[in-house]
Amino acid sequence: MSLPSKQQGLELKTLAMENARRSEAGGALAPLRGDSLIALEAAVFPDRKTEQWKYTSLHPLTDGHLRTAADGALPEPLPNLAAHRLVMSNGRLQEALSQLPEGVTLHRQAGQRDELLTPFALYNGAALTDAITLEVAANTEVSAPLHLLLHAASDAPAHCQTRVEVLLNPGSKLTLIEHYIGQGPVLNNAVTVIEARDNASLTHYRLQSEREDTLHISTLLFRQTGVSRIDSYQLMGGNRLRRNDVRALLEKSGAELNMQGVFVARGQSHIDNQLCVEHRAPHCTSNQVFKGLAGEKGKAILNGRIHIHEGAMGTLAELSNKNLLLSPGAEIYTKPELEIYNDDVKCAHGATVGQLDAAQQFYLQSRGIALAEAKRMLSLGFVNELILALPDESVAQWVQPWLAGELSQYPGANEEAA
Repeated sequence: MSLPSKQQGLELKTLAMENARRSEAGGALAPLRGDSLIALEAAVFPDRKTEQWKYTSLHPLTDGHLRTAADGALPEPLPNLAAHRLVMSNGRLQEALSQLPEGVTLHRQAGQRDELLTPFALYNGAALTDAITLEVAANTEVSAPLHLLLHAASDAPAHCQTRVEVLLNPGSKLTLIEHYIGQGPVLNNAVTVIEARDNASLTHYRLQSEREDTLHISTLLFRQTGVSRIDSYQLMGGNRLRRNDVRALLEKSGAELNMQGVFVARGQSHIDNQLCVEHRAPHCTSNQVFKGLAGEKGKAILNGRIHIHEGAMGTLAELSNKNLLLSPGAEIYTKPELEIYNDDVKCAHGATVGQLDAAQQFYLQSRGIALAEAKRMLSLGFVNELILALPDESVAQWVQPWLAGELSQYPGANEEAA
């Protein structure tokens, strides 16, 4: 029986508080857990009346995910996209499977972040059992990518808290592959914090390829406290519940942020992306390009907000979101937002939702190509521009079969033209 929305939020908050209090209180994480627990007590868990959760229900969590910690085993073999790899399973670092590149130091700790405002980010901090902070030495270019493999698995409804923080000191350069895998009815409640200081450069990949029965709620925070550049590529498939809260803070003149993404919701899967880029300093640049596809009964949401603070003159900010509905029953909701408190800026945003071109489908069919294959080919063509722009060869090689699998996941379904 479904819970009323407000009652549902209260019950989930109660379970989160109970679970956080049961977490081990000692060690380096004790201050973070204590501060997060206090903040969590005052937080309001979202319900259907919460605007930013309008299209996403937390009802799947009432199956009991917040009551039990995940303990599923790692799959074999593990994906390997780089020479150096760190593995976290069910929120805990697997030291025997991990290797750091030269110039990167690992600390088993995480700090309190006032910018982490969402209830689930606070819950993450209050219930942590492990966390890692990666620090790149100043004036160091890490020669090879670092593959950060984040795994969650369980045979019954369960949860894990995953926490990663990355600090790029002045003059440092890093390629980071943040890769989520998982199986079973497990919630991975994840927080990633990345700070870039003066003259730092980051190429960041976020690959979300958990299986359909998993749940994923995450907070990604970029802080550019120096004249720095971040290029982020975010690729995600749908699952039972996927929610990504991405917040970027450009805090020093000259900072540049580029985010590109592809999201695919098929079957009855769900994806909700909430993006917020805050220009807090003058003469910063941000560019966001996201493309989405939804088929069968899949649902996808993208809310992109650009916030230009008072005094942030000379800002250049753009946001583009283009989407394709592959089936009549699929849903896509997109809402770009601009909040500007300065006249001397150049900002643009745009969003489209359309269907596959019937004439193009007919042309391919007239050449002997089945309709399902024609739709797959046209869908690949729709996102191919972003895929071809991926600079890392190993990620590009991973993406091709992943995307082909997502687009052919339901062969023959809804054979009529969309």
